[in-house]
Amino acid sequence: VNRINSVAAIILGDIHHGHHDQQVMDKTFELMDTLVPEHVILHDVFDGNSISHHEMKDPFIQYAKEIQGTNSVEKEIEGMLDGLKPFEKHKNVVIVRSNHDDFLDRWLKNEDWKKQPTTKNSVTYMEYSALLLKQYAQNPYDVKGVIPALINQRYPKFITLGRRSSYRVKNWELGQHGDIGSNGSRGSLLQFRKLNTKIVVGHYHSPGRKDGALAVGTSTTLRVNYNHGPSSWLQSHVIIHQDGKAQHLNFISG
Repeated sequence: VNRINSVAAIILGDIHHGHHDQQVMDKTFELMDTLVPEHVILHDVFDGNSISHHEMKDPFIQYAKEIQGTNSVEKEIEGMLDGLKPFEKHKNVVIVRSNHDDFLDRWLKNEDWKKQPTTKNSVTYMEYSALLLKQYAQNPYDVKGVIPALINQRYPKFITLGRRSSYRVKNWELGQHGDIGSNGSRGSLLQFRKLNTKIVVGHYHSPGRKDGALAVGTSTTLRVNYNHGPSSWLQSHVIIHQDGKAQHLNFISG
């Protein structure tokens, strides 16, 4: 048995700021101070609850969000950006492009700001639309999206990935979220195990391992507004050791 003084990488369970479990995040930062990861990989840092397309047509949910003040996308994004600040002291912080990041771009593309249930997002809608237009003007087929751009405005040293990006550490592919599989199909560990590379993904909120395909769990509370019924969710990260071995770290009762 040897004592280690660093790990090659840590891949956190999906964060979904606003639904995150602060106790798990606090313990994670303590853990990272001890493990000293050379690469920090983050999935689903943005949740998108304020403008979720799943709830946009539900007037009762929209009323509740208005009363509770949770329908401001600018407020949600500011909270997410503030939540990323503790990662600043670590090197090689990587933000993997994730499906909840797409919530914001999808809102800009599909919703009419003039018909929104609240006017507090009107100016923000225009600002973010202009940002997205500039990205499409540069390359319409390889757009990172608004969330990576906003993160890099605040944290220029963070590495933000696009959907086509690859990020490899110790021969592990860490640049894919896990929702998209081969040729645009739905991703799964059963599919990823057939790749010619080892891979660690997020997205499922349930830790898993199929040969060389691993999935982290979540960093959220174990119950949010969309996981009903029996749940296999678990708060879990993955670390890649310096010898290339991968290990799950599960949080039980914090």
